[in-house]
Amino acid sequence: MKSLKMAIMSADLSSRGNRRKAVGLVVGLFERIRAAEQSLIARMPLNLQGSDAYDIAEYFIDALDEAIDVISSVYD
Repeated sequence: MKSLKMAIMSADLSSRGNRRKAVGLVVGLFERIRAAEQSLIARMPLNLQGSDAYDIAEYFIDALDEAIDVISSVYD
């Protein structure tokens, strides 16, 4: 995780290409987090489905999906 932060923080963002690379790193991280949350939901026992924890995970996945779509559409 430190290497990702260092890569983004130390990157020269003066060129569009470098900004695209940084955005790609961020989108990739969002996708990894989304996959982890989806895995959490898939492993959640049936008695917890519909619970606050389940609802929060679903909401977070939806928010990540929306963020990925918005960021990707801007940089496509």
